Amino acid sequence: MISQSRYVNIVSGVGAGAAVAQRQLILRLITQNSVLPPGIVAEFSNSDSVGAYFGQQSEEYKRSQAYFSFISKNILSPKKLSFARWVSAAIAPMIVGDATPKTLASFTGVNAGTLTLNDGGTAIPLAAIDFSAAETLTDVAAALQTKIRANADPQLTTATVTYNTNTNQFVLTGSVTGQGTLTATATGLNTDVSALLGWSTGSAVSVPGQAADTPDVSVQKSAAISNNFGTFAYTTPAVPLTNPQITAIAAWTHAQNNNFMFLCPTPLSNLATLYALVKGYSGVGLNVASATAANDYVEQSGAEILAATDYNQPNASQNYMFYQFPNRNVTVSDDTTADLADLNRGNYIGVTQSAGQPLAFFQRGVLCGGGTAATDMNTFANEMWLKATITTQFLSLFLNVGRVPANTQGQAILLGILQTVIDLAKANGVISVGKTLTAVQQQYITSLSADPTAWRQVQTIGYWVTISFSSYVTSDGRTEWQANYTLIYSKDDNIRLVNGSDVMI
Repeated sequence: MISQSRYVNIVSGVGAGAAVAQRQLILRLITQNSVLPPGIVAEFSNSDSVGAYFGQQSEEYKRSQAYFSFISKNILSPKKLSFARWVSAAIAPMIVGDATPKTLASFTGVNAGTLTLNDGGTAIPLAAIDFSAAETLTDVAAALQTKIRANADPQLTTATVTYNTNTNQFVLTGSVTGQGTLTATATGLNTDVSALLGWSTGSAVSVPGQAADTPDVSVQKSAAISNNFGTFAYTTPAVPLTNPQITAIAAWTHAQNNNFMFLCPTPLSNLATLYALVKGYSGVGLNVASATAANDYVEQSGAEILAATDYNQPNASQNYMFYQFPNRNVTVSDDTTADLADLNRGNYIGVTQSAGQPLAFFQRGVLCGGGTAATDMNTFANEMWLKATITTQFLSLFLNVGRVPANTQGQAILLGILQTVIDLAKANGVISVGKTLTAVQQQYITSLSADPTAWRQVQTIGYWVTISFSSYVTSDGRTEWQANYTLIYSKDDNIRLVNGSDVMI
């Protein structure tokens, strides 16, 4: 028979199947805790799992309890929390095995195992590995450590092998800090234990030896691994962050152009000094912490509000002020102190009273950016979401369609993608419809858009958008085409004060 595909050839498949993950605007905590290996980002969906990983006496666990217990005014809670390692002291190279569950029985049958390690590319074969006497997986790690240390390679003579019962990971740490790499090679032999240890699987991580990182470099490396976060803060370091270190983190945050929010605690006595250093850096939130009471992680307040915001819901946009945190310390309780904190862009738990009842809530939900930056936490967060969503939609488009032509058809395709996001932004409150624009704002929109009617559209329907195409020359001399869109929208503004006049006739 002649194949019918010579005449009719039908290829089956699911259209638009390539998905691009949407950034989740969750909190990332940068920790020095050595339980978390460098080079990875660990994400958790509840405090119990954080406690199982770091231990229930850890600061990480206590922070996660405050974070996951937060409930927004829309009756939502944060769904995920992530951690990344700050390497604050030089480390040796490591192999961090995968987190696949391990069983003792799979190891005790090994009495003549083999393993090939690589120190900077030099293969180091190990043989006659015997786990048959092991009674626990920790014993497996100890037996392997003894075997590895018997090797003359300088990186292995005092190497350690540990097993983390919480994460199911075997970890090899080399002998020489500050340099080197260690990997394991799968040989395919029946005696090879590298996959059994989780050292040669796709989820294994080879961590190079390195010198200590500065705190700003730690978050930079974290974001390079995964940008799946919106806010970040540091767990309490062994040595408190200095103002110059905080300033360097603020400068990095500012350079990310409204992508991340850095939330930092500081005592009131240091607020004015620190604000003078970070003033003008966008995305930086200073939070007044008590100098005497136990750490209540006040800097997480804004992060918890954002992580509990579901932008797929109507009227999702939040006013970060007026949120109550019953378990956080009141740090401002009089007008003089409030004036000082407000002057220096400090966020704090302030207390007032009504009918003799104390009312404590988060104030004022502001950031340290300059005149052209979003200085309200809610506005900054809304723009983070808008950028992330537009990026995801455009990437999905490129992955699923054959091409986007640089003509009116391509313009219509791209405008259609943008319109979907804009419609959602109008529904969730990111774009404000019907807000009166000042004469200066009208002139600015006219100048930016070169359209004398654009400001009317922004005022009436909340936005104005256009797309154009242009060519550019690549570094290797080729000409390529790009789309350029401009979206002008009316941001969501929140009321923090009501002035009234009671007129009695």
